Amino acid sequence: MIWLKHRRFGPSLILAVLVLALAETGFSQAPPAIQIFMPGGTLPSRPIRFTLTRDDGRIEIVFTDIKGKFQVTGDLIRDADYIVTVETDGATYDTTVARFRILRSTPVYTPVFLRPFTGKSKTAPGVVSAADAGVHKDAIAAYEAGIKALADGQIETAITQLKRAIKRSPRYLRALNDLGVLYLQLNQLAEATELFAQAVKVDEKFYLAHLNLGVVLQRQGQHKEAVQILAPLYEKDRSMKGLALSYADALSGVADLTKAEQVLRGVLNEPVTDNSNQVDLHFKLGVILNRQDRFDEAAVELKKAVTINDTAANAHLLLGATLLQLNRLEESEKSLLRSYELAGAGAGNAQMFLGQLYLMQQKQAAALRAFEQYLKDVPGATNAIQIKAEIDKLKAATKN
Repeated sequence: MIWLKHRRFGPSLILAVLVLALAETGFSQAPPAIQIFMPGGTLPSRPIRFTLTRDDGRIEIVFTDIKGKFQVTGDLIRDADYIVTVETDGATYDTTVARFRILRSTPVYTPVFLRPFTGKSKTAPGVVSAADAGVHKDAIAAYEAGIKALADGQIETAITQLKRAIKRSPRYLRALNDLGVLYLQLNQLAEATELFAQAVKVDEKFYLAHLNLGVVLQRQGQHKEAVQILAPLYEKDRSMKGLALSYADALSGVADLTKAEQVLRGVLNEPVTDNSNQVDLHFKLGVILNRQDRFDEAAVELKKAVTINDTAANAHLLLGATLLQLNRLEESEKSLLRSYELAGAGAGNAQMFLGQLYLMQQKQAAALRAFEQYLKDVPGATNAIQIKAEIDKLKAATKN
């Protein structure tokens, strides 16, 4: 493995870290919690439906328990900014938006106080009410039963009830979309695709279903189809939360990197009214530039990402790898160490790059420690045999 000492990793090896760089960071403390309060400060008496948007463009429709509490768990957790959007119920409270940030090892409790209803509809375009005209009362009852079951963790019951609501009112947009979201969360992608497609047929202006359909197609690797869904939506409403990131991902999937770059730069060139997704816009632009071997430009975008949010471990990791490609070793080391400080084993590939960096600096002992740590952090690494061979060589060299 002599090549490690004499040349830098190529672009393909830098991009190989992206899967791990995008991996979610684990949290050891109690899960972050959101508590929704009714106008006047009382607790709800039923589950509250809301949209949770993460700054990487991920959008989830979720539900609190019957007392308005929701815990952020699983792969929803990462160092990021979040937006909670509770749409008006048309009677008790107006549409309410709240923001919070999750930081590693920092307990988060976010109270959301719903704004009193003013008598004026605040429903955003493309958002429907459970009481829409044409929805049978039995369908509404089944929908509400499904939402309650979901809040209680009774997934199968929730699915059964939501299916019942759709059977009674096949054009029930909220039930179609919410059951699709549930299937998406369960990774039942074919079922989710069918429901989102049905919702789009019912109402072509229900843009949230268009976005969800594009996201699920992208997740299935159907990049071309995702582009076909998201492109017209992007032309109609470029301001839709999470759309630009999802569209750029789909374009990258079909290797239309020029258009993906245009989409991201277009958003970044607009006046910043919401800083929550700026980190991921710069990060994904850095990824695209790396794929085109435009390392200097990629480094600029990735530096912007970590300047906005110094706790973005994935951005530090890719920045370190990019700077290594540019032979800017001191800067690279700083970024790689910061990534590992933030995410630990979750950024295990940082140790692989540090090992390469220390070999280039002829620091054999440091390279040995980095490679050994890499194998501890990433025991299933595809290059484990090569790294072990290099470790053996370094051990032999340090003994002499």
